[in-house]
Amino acid sequence: MTMLSDEPTPPGSDHTPSVRPPEGREVVEIHEPMAREMAEPRDGHEPTPLWVVFAMMALLGWGGWYLGTYSGGFESTVYDERAAAAPREAPAPPEPVDPMVLGRRVYANCQACHQPDGSGVPGNYPTLAGSPWVLGDPGLLAGMTLHGLQGEWVSRGVTYNQVMPGWSHINDEQIAAVLTYVRNSFGNQAGAVAPELVSGVRRQTQGRRQPLTAAQVQQLAADLSAGGEVPAAGE
Repeated sequence: MTMLSDEPTPPGSDHTPSVRPPEGREVVEIHEPMAREMAEPRDGHEPTPLWVVFAMMALLGWGGWYLGTYSGGFESTVYDERAAAAPREAPAPPEPVDPMVLGRRVYANCQACHQPDGSGVPGNYPTLAGSPWVLGDPGLLAGMTLHGLQGEWVSRGVTYNQVMPGWSHINDEQIAAVLTYVRNSFGNQAGAVAPELVSGVRRQTQGRRQPLTAAQVQQLAADLSAGGEVPAAGE
């Protein structure tokens, strides 16, 4: 802002009024309104929010706890990426299965005909309790179980005429177990049947595809007793 001289300019004069710069109090009065309108000067750095400070403190605290818990005392032996893998121990051999337990499980497939107590169905399916076929030659019983029965069949003076399916699709251990089970259940007492015996009978009768008739059972008994080759189906 410029100050004009109070002296009048003569008419016709080319002289421009002189400008006197403000001095002293005038300078303060000029800049006071401007100072009130301007914001307080800042240096450009905002203060750190408190939540950031607390978050950093919490993170540092958690990191210290994690290192103290899982660092293993900062020992070099805790983790060695070059260490050789320890030799694995050979798995322990499986424990032998109780043939009575396995046999009872397999016998569940026979209960529909021979009944849970082995009593059978009179006139349709023979009883297993005290049956001479069950308590007799285990090799013959294995052959009958492997290939099944068909046609008329006499057991303890009663004639039956039903088809018993073969069970050659299950393994030797399962057949041996179920035969051991029926020979030692329902009041029966007889020796256990070994899977090796069943395997031998399976080999001797491997050509057979049809259930056995009563006559073929007699022939099978003779062949097993002699240790010869068992005729295939149809022979």
